[in-house]
Amino acid sequence: MENTDSKIIDKIQKLLALGANNPSENEAQAAILKAHELMAEYGIDSVIIGEQDISYSTESCEHKGNRKFRRNLANIIATNFRCHNYTSNGNVTLFGRTDDVKIAKEVFEYAYAFAYKESSRLYAEYRKSGKDARGIVNSYALGFIRGLKEKLDAQSTALMIITPPDVDDEYDKVKKELGLRTTSFTLSTSRANGAVYNRGLADGRSVMNGRRLEAAS
Repeated sequence: MENTDSKIIDKIQKLLALGANNPSENEAQAAILKAHELMAEYGIDSVIIGEQDISYSTESCEHKGNRKFRRNLANIIATNFRCHNYTSNGNVTLFGRTDDVKIAKEVFEYAYAFAYKESSRLYAEYRKSGKDARGIVNSYALGFIRGLKEKLDAQSTALMIITPPDVDDEYDKVKKELGLRTTSFTLSTSRANGAVYNRGLADGRSVMNGRRLEAAS
């Protein structure tokens, strides 16, 4: 049994090293997620595998237009990538272990850019055709966020991903230092458009298919 544990720990260490020193973002993400999966499966703590010197980082994300749905999107992505998030000067900011924050930032920026572009396109399309375009952006965003949440929640359940207690503790320090308060934000559902909502729902469920984040076997 001890020999088996030793082999698993060695594999996890190699995966983490691959994730930290890989020029390919996709391969780095897959390696880190696979390491997290094995740690959860075998109940191996980060200290055991030699991560005593865990580093934390804060990353400010890019999001053209500062659409209101960015906050809802950030909450979903941060939760599913073992991070916390808050807004600073209007910008979405992620906090967590350095490797996790790096992945979460890329996923957020990719998903936000996709939703921003598609909701803007639909809004312009409705305007051009003379239809009422009010509520189009929020309708699409609400569907998109729900679809993406379903996708990422399923992935997190499969990989047993949870935010490590040490990240929660460190974030509490950040909150005190910056005077952050827990706030909630809800997108308006007035003038909801069912067809556009369903379009966003489908896109949210499939948007990451071209950039698979599941760990490679």
